[in-house]
Amino acid sequence: MKSYDSRTYSINDFVEWDAAKQLELNPKFQRRPVWTDKAKSFLIDTILRGKPIPKVFIRQKINVTTKTSMREVVDGQQRLRTILSYIKDGFVVSKRQNSTYGGIPFSQLPEEVQAQVLAYEVSVDLLINLPDAEILDIFSRLNSYAVVLNEQEKINADHFGPFKVLADRIGHKYYDYWTKQGILTSKQIMRMLEVNLVADLLIAMLEGIKSKKQVKKFYDQYETTFDHDTDDLEQKFDQVVVSIGAIYPEGLSDTEFRRPHLYYSLFTAVAHRQFNLLGLPPGPHGGYSAPEVARNALERVDEIFAAADQDELSKNEIAFLRDSRRATTDEKVRLQRTEFLLALMK
Repeated sequence: MKSYDSRTYSINDFVEWDAAKQLELNPKFQRRPVWTDKAKSFLIDTILRGKPIPKVFIRQKINVTTKTSMREVVDGQQRLRTILSYIKDGFVVSKRQNSTYGGIPFSQLPEEVQAQVLAYEVSVDLLINLPDAEILDIFSRLNSYAVVLNEQEKINADHFGPFKVLADRIGHKYYDYWTKQGILTSKQIMRMLEVNLVADLLIAMLEGIKSKKQVKKFYDQYETTFDHDTDDLEQKFDQVVVSIGAIYPEGLSDTEFRRPHLYYSLFTAVAHRQFNLLGLPPGPHGGYSAPEVARNALERVDEIFAAADQDELSKNEIAFLRDSRRATTDEKVRLQRTEFLLALMK
């Protein structure tokens, strides 16, 4: 027999239930720590933009004597606490997350925006009069089918600052680019590997070339303090992609640079030619006057990989080949690969 009912309720419904004391935000089933201000701001920004949020589970207890219902939130408490607090002017959205409505209390938003927020629909699975044991069994079964999160998915679940938002935005914007260039597959993108790649490249632009293992460290660091102009960073990222496109107008899918670790090195080499990255020797600045010259030089990379005998290669080319096959995301190896590409393009 079906033990739940899927419905949608407006935020205004939750506001009314809370005012009537018919909504119980019981910590009994709480499974996550209290949210940070950035996490709260990120949720409300999602609602303001009209994007969906995860489903909420509610146990509805019906009192047949009083003909009233009590709604106990068993999953989604932090989301609903955050929403109700925002409606009561308990906090404001960060201006860095929402330049239009950030810093403005809910009661001071334009009336049409307030109405849109209150009308926003939340998906709910309603569990009617189920005992605790049954609810725990439901969640156990749901978790049995959950995919184990990879490192980037874990990072995204715990970070809500401007760097996370920037990496997400750029990663999503270039969906067609990643797939058409052969850098990532759709399945890999569904597991957020494009966001991981973008974050890795942004870190290189900000801090110089680092090991991929340090991505989480910088997410943590930037969550606390991130004073960079995200619009400027995105523009610079776009400029590098455009420059790569000028060098390879027919795309990368038939080149060795379609491999993510080699694309990383191509990107950092081009970025260094444009902006001078930290930790690399100063070089020509301002991009390329003749992209075809860079293309002709970089074609040597495909020749290196195609060589039947290493006797055909120079000492530096053998080292580059080794650095492209072993420990490919270590800082030292990444530096060496980028320096090799820069030397080719001199």
